[in-house]
Amino acid sequence: MSIFDRIFKRKGLNPQTASYQMPIAINQAQVLQGFDAQKYTEAYEANADVYAIVSFLARKAASIPWYVYTKKPGAKAKMALERYKRLTKGLTNAGALERAIIERKAAYDENMVVDDSATAMLLKKPNAYQGQDQFFQQLFGMRFLTGEGIIWGNDGNIDQGEFSELFVMPTQYMDIIADPSDLFGIAGWVLQAGNGNMALSVEDVMQWRSWNPNFDSSTRIHLRGVSPIKAAWNNYTMGAEAQKASAKLMANGGAKGALVPKPVGNQIPLVDEKTAAQMQMALADRVNNNNRYGQVAMLQTPWEFLNFGLTSGEMALIDTMKFSLEQWCRVFGMPVVLFSAENMADNNYQNALRDLVTNTIVPMCAQLRDEMNKWLLPRMGDQNMFIDFDIQALPELQRDIEKMVNGLKSADWLTMDEKRIAMNYEPKGGAYGTSYIAQGLIPIEQAAMPVEGGENLGMD
Repeated sequence: MSIFDRIFKRKGLNPQTASYQMPIAINQAQVLQGFDAQKYTEAYEANADVYAIVSFLARKAASIPWYVYTKKPGAKAKMALERYKRLTKGLTNAGALERAIIERKAAYDENMVVDDSATAMLLKKPNAYQGQDQFFQQLFGMRFLTGEGIIWGNDGNIDQGEFSELFVMPTQYMDIIADPSDLFGIAGWVLQAGNGNMALSVEDVMQWRSWNPNFDSSTRIHLRGVSPIKAAWNNYTMGAEAQKASAKLMANGGAKGALVPKPVGNQIPLVDEKTAAQMQMALADRVNNNNRYGQVAMLQTPWEFLNFGLTSGEMALIDTMKFSLEQWCRVFGMPVVLFSAENMADNNYQNALRDLVTNTIVPMCAQLRDEMNKWLLPRMGDQNMFIDFDIQALPELQRDIEKMVNGLKSADWLTMDEKRIAMNYEPKGGAYGTSYIAQGLIPIEQAAMPVEGGENLGMD
């Protein structure tokens, strides 16, 4: 049963004969159909660079596990949670990861994962067709590709009921029903299907979108996200033409060089048209022939090979394709080093991966986390809980954790328990609640004092 059939079944309709309408007054002018995400999803299949970048980003973001935690009570824990959420959106700053881990520990206990709540079970298996990894890969893929990630929750046609399934909706087929009394309000959604349009309740849909600077009171375009492909559409058309030209070049490239008679002494052998034709046949039979692989060929008259090389047009085509890839990397927030064979040194590659995680992946996860907590938790009835991704599951941040360990060793002003909390361990109390200092250090004045029975050890 497809998602369209499930929606129709949920509404009690025959998809062949009926079309569901929202229980509010809606005219055709209020259904906004100006979102052109279809060409962006088609670009995913038509452009190799777009496919490579979006699939890479979606896989990387989906590899981070999501859990449900119980928040600690009190105003201090609430403030720590707000600081933690802010810190995870700017991990490029020095010390941000270390501070985020400390604030997270004060906000909720990451070692006490809630497994039996309705929200936790839904995140483990969002629907009958997808696990958590596939679900989030599709969600992040749509977000990176179209500027929007839309989730529909199936509540079994129970008003404000708990969701039993979550589905990532095809953004290119989702239209907004505008709220006539609110320029920033959405009254509902319409899913375009081959057997008719299906209206969905706004409470059952979560829209996770990018910021849109455009504003239009008629089209309400400011309620939709902005695809990176839209910003680089000229680059897309340029890349498409470059790929076509490259394919034609490979199919009709012609000869890459030519054989010319080599002077013998002071004389150049005369090769007329008939002799050249015979020579061409001889080359095809004796040299350019797979059946004669490994054999030694003999040719009359000494010859030299004249390499035509690449024309200026061919060189410009290669530069255009390189430039196109760099442009795509910029608009998607992808370090170009990850797709450049010239900069594949281990240190460069690892640094580029860390930049990708801290500048693109983690901020996107933090945005989604806020939307999920705002929309999903209240609907599922889970009180005092928090949906979060495991930031320490990212291997690219392990170097930062190593730096934090080395820094904690010399942080004598912290107690041992504070150091344990920073390292994601439980406090032990007792002697661990005390600060310990290195005893090998003495004041400089003491080092200059004379030793009894000896000379002054200080400097004159």
